[in-house]
Amino acid sequence: MNTPVATLYFISVGVFALGAFQAAIMARGSAYAKTCWTFSALCLFFSLFQLSCGLQFTASNFHAAMAAHKWVNIFSVLLIPLIWFLVASLEDKASSFRHAYIVAVLAACVIGYNYVMPHGFRFDAVFQDGLTTLPWGEQMWIFSGEPSLVFRAMRFMSLCLLIYTMIFSIKITRLGEKRTSRLFWIALALMLIAGLMAGLSDSGVIKMSYLGGFGFLFLAVSFSALVGKDVSSRRIEELRIYSELQHEIEHRKIDNQRFEHVLNSDILTGLPNRAGALAGLTKLLDLNIKNQTKLGIFIFDVDQLGIVNGTRGYQAGDQLLIEVAQRLQANVRDSDIVARLGSGRFIVAATGLKTERCVTLVYEKLAGALASPFYVSDSLLSITSSVGAAVFPDNISANEDLLSAAELALHDAKSDGIGKLRFYHPSLKDTMQERIAFESALKEALTNQEFSLCYQPQVSAINGNTVCLEALIRWQHPAYGLVMPDKFIQLAETMGIIASIGAWVIDAACEQLSRWRAMGFTDVRVAINLSAQQLLVSELEQTVSAALQRHQLSGRDIELEITESVLMQDPERAIERLGALQKLGIRLSIDDFGTGYSSLGYLRVLPVNALKLDRSFVWDLEKGGKGLEICATAIDLAKKLDLEIVAEGVETKEQLAQLRHLGCDLLQGYLFAKPLTVEAASIFLINAHRPWQSVMNSDAGFDISLMINPSYSSGN
Repeated sequence: MNTPVATLYFISVGVFALGAFQAAIMARGSAYAKTCWTFSALCLFFSLFQLSCGLQFTASNFHAAMAAHKWVNIFSVLLIPLIWFLVASLEDKASSFRHAYIVAVLAACVIGYNYVMPHGFRFDAVFQDGLTTLPWGEQMWIFSGEPSLVFRAMRFMSLCLLIYTMIFSIKITRLGEKRTSRLFWIALALMLIAGLMAGLSDSGVIKMSYLGGFGFLFLAVSFSALVGKDVSSRRIEELRIYSELQHEIEHRKIDNQRFEHVLNSDILTGLPNRAGALAGLTKLLDLNIKNQTKLGIFIFDVDQLGIVNGTRGYQAGDQLLIEVAQRLQANVRDSDIVARLGSGRFIVAATGLKTERCVTLVYEKLAGALASPFYVSDSLLSITSSVGAAVFPDNISANEDLLSAAELALHDAKSDGIGKLRFYHPSLKDTMQERIAFESALKEALTNQEFSLCYQPQVSAINGNTVCLEALIRWQHPAYGLVMPDKFIQLAETMGIIASIGAWVIDAACEQLSRWRAMGFTDVRVAINLSAQQLLVSELEQTVSAALQRHQLSGRDIELEITESVLMQDPERAIERLGALQKLGIRLSIDDFGTGYSSLGYLRVLPVNALKLDRSFVWDLEKGGKGLEICATAIDLAKKLDLEIVAEGVETKEQLAQLRHLGCDLLQGYLFAKPLTVEAASIFLINAHRPWQSVMNSDAGFDISLMINPSYSSGN
């Protein structure tokens, strides 16, 4: 039988099925996954709609055609909420989805109505001439009849859907390509025409098959073009991002490798530095633990490096270090480590040693390699090396401790002269443990309130009045007893806790001065010593300002003393920080003047108020000669620079008389008082206003009963 129209319907079934499959695949790679899955379902139902139409048209009798017609009705109704949900997913608004759900509920009711009615939901009654012969002779079952009220409602719902789709399509045309926009509008026009013709066919005006499915084919093509373009562009963008990400990862890897190399390598010799050595030692320790062998650590320190640098220049010293590194590397195995710890120190880690004799043989080989003269700066140079050694697991079990043990052994070797070898032994370990315990106690001293201040007066050389009290820190420990500053200040700087200790000193001194102010001593100030870290590193201005405000003092009430050597570590930074302190009104002085080898040119720009003449010059004062000339010159220099000068270490009446004669402003020393406790200092202030004659005629400047325990007696 000639059935070209029915054949087209059955062919479209396959086309729609392929569209559903393509949309499902797109859903996996698209940002519009919900839309793609909805479109896939829509294509599938259109496929079933076209199949049902084909079965109706080619049915053998009226009842078979009507049964197929009911399925046509079901799929046509299902298409309405699906299309609505499709547009809602593209619009991505909550209200649109709510409308789609309402339409779906109404469609479900219509499908139920379609099931119970004999002719489906379209017709209340059908015309009996449903079998239609087309002009080319093809016979098809095309029904028409009296439209039902439900069908009219569905027509109205379809019209609303068409309007909603058109409004959305107008928005889409502003964003998409012209080609995709045309496909949308052609598909909508065809579906509108197909819907009108279907209505005419249902009413019996014309005899026409349902063409809505073919109209939707154009919509399917436009959707595939739109989503396909989006998926393609996104995949291209993903590939671009992935390529750039891989490129960035490779760059980061290279940068990290370079950074690790710089971080763990010595620039001069190309050997690992201390950090690189520690990392390598960790691996060697694990290997020796596994193999139950010994690991020998040797630290070589070139004894003559300082001489070479001083006499032949640093370039010659660098050349020497490079050749030392090359010789050490040439005399170890690939599994061993050679690293430079800094300056003239090198570490050699020899792994896999069976016995102590093997350790000795390794040292002899390395020492022999360095025994031959080095050709440096166009001449031969013989050197010696002090060596500290430690052996794992005989001495220490961790890499940092093993390195520390070797360094302790090196210190022991250098203390015995040059070119010596010393192995780590338990007594050195005890020393190290004692130092660790001492450091731990120092860390806890501030928390445990073990620090205290004593005060040494500075008196006027004119009338003997007490002008200033220098605050001197003391550490009273339960086990170590009284610990003087020279035993722990430098260690505190090394440990990085001097700033917090210094802040306590500033606050405690300001608190005590506030109490003396309340006692009526309004003309006296306190002097506080600063360390390098306090001046150059810590936030000193904030610390001082806070202490002054807390105890209701002004900047002129305190004096900060900075040693000459501290100033010379970083003169520009020191000048900057001293200037900030001077803006607070604080008095500044240079302590131990004459011992720091500073340039006198800095005195012109340093914002200081006074110089403290070091006690070493005062001690030689009585001998006359150079000592006297130095004191006279320093005092004269201070006068010309309009600076006040303080002489430290005044212990005899002769020194007092000469310093007064030279014009010194302030005097400090045992002649007037040793460092005093707070109570003794308070009594001293009460009894301090005595004429110079009583001091000159007395055998001791201050009543010994007012002094503190003799163990406190120290110049600082």
